[in-house]
Order: sequence, then C-alpha cells, then structure tokens
Amino acid sequence: MVDRAEASRISHGELRLWNPLSEAVLDEAIGLLDLAPGASVLDVACGRGEVLRRVAARWNVRGIGYDSDAALLEPAPGIELRASDTPPEDSFDLVICIASSQALGGFPQALRALRDLTAPGGQLLLGEGYWRRPPSEDYLEALGAASADELPDYPGLMRAAEKAGLTPLHASVASEADWDRYEWRLILNAERWAAAHRADPGAEVLRERARKARERMTMAGGRETLGFALVLLRRD
Repeated sequence: MVDRAEASRISHGELRLWNPLSEAVLDEAIGLLDLAPGASVLDVACGRGEVLRRVAARWNVRGIGYDSDAALLEPAPGIELRASDTPPEDSFDLVICIASSQALGGFPQALRALRDLTAPGGQLLLGEGYWRRPPSEDYLEALGAASADELPDYPGLMRAAEKAGLTPLHASVASEADWDRYEWRLILNAERWAAAHRADPGAEVLRERARKARERMTMAGGRETLGFALVLLRRD
C-alpha cells in the first residue's frame, strides 16, 4: 500500500525543491546569508537535502540535515544527512526550515523550537505558508486543513516570528506562476503514476491526491488563497 511518505515522493517526482519557491528566489536568499567559514548549519526535515546542498556549495559550512523519511536521503559531499524524527540537541549558526514546520509541532509552535536551535545572533531561513485571503470551507477541505487557524496571514507570520524572538531581515514570496508550476507538476506526476499502476491499491491514493490539488487550483479564488514566504530571520 502506498503510504503518505511514498505518495509524496511519487508526486514530487524529479522536483528538487518540495515547495513552490523558484530556484532563483531560493538562491538569492542563500546569497544574502552571513556565514563565517566553518559555520554550523542544520536543515530541519531536510527531504533530499537540496537546500542544504546549495548552502554548502555557496558557503564554507558544516552542514547536518535530518528527515524521518530515510528513502529521501542521498549521500552528498560535505554534508551529513541523518534518518531521524528529532533534531540534534546542539545550536547552530544557521537553521533551515522550509515547508517543514510540521516536524516541530507546526506553526506557530515551531518558531520557538527553531529559535532554540539557532545560536544567539544566528540566522534562520524559514519557508512557511500563509493565507493571501481567508480560505473558504471548501478550500480547507481540499487542502486537508482542520481550520484556518493552522496558518497566519502575511503580517501574522512576521508578528509571530518577532514574538518568538526572531527579527525578519529579508522576505520573498512564491508567485502564482510558481504555484502553478509546482501544484500542476504534482498533479501530473500523481496521475501518470496511477495510470501506469492501475492494479496497485496505491493508484486510488494518488488519484485522490491529484483530485484534491486540482480542486484547490480550479475553485473560485483557489489560486489566490494560499501563499508561501521565504523569510530570513536573525535570533536576537
């Protein structure tokens, strides 16, 4: 049976970034980091470790990433990837958490945990969803969210970070074109896998996943409801 982790791997397919950010936006933010040689970096629920790899390629750092899905972890020079549900107990000069706050209890609880993982004066590269407009009940159902309280709006995201002792330094958001590229690629991958594995019980799981995403993208206002921000923060 296809479980949630495998369904996600299938849907994302060859995508290196498991979020709607463009590579240009991510690389710009990485270039804006301020890291001394040998700085320590942690990537929370790192997936394939793509963001950590890019940071390590740009900066001379000691990088560690962890993820609960061991099937995603690929060896990479200069960084260490671990199969784990929990972060190390150390603090780091840079903490990365992009589309992964659920690994630390979800928003906004994860902000406090992320602050504690960040050394004083260190940086946090946070990728988090936010509401561009209040979601309808139909949208929440298609997203699989229990309530609108699971995410903030854009000002609420910044205020929550400040309340947790983190100062926003820079931010970018995914465009509608970024969302289209990301969501429709997941739909395409899921539908093609289901069509090629019709006898597999997981085919229905993938078809339902694609149906829900298609419903979100095509309902009235659906493309203008969910946002995604990449925010560079400093621990005070």
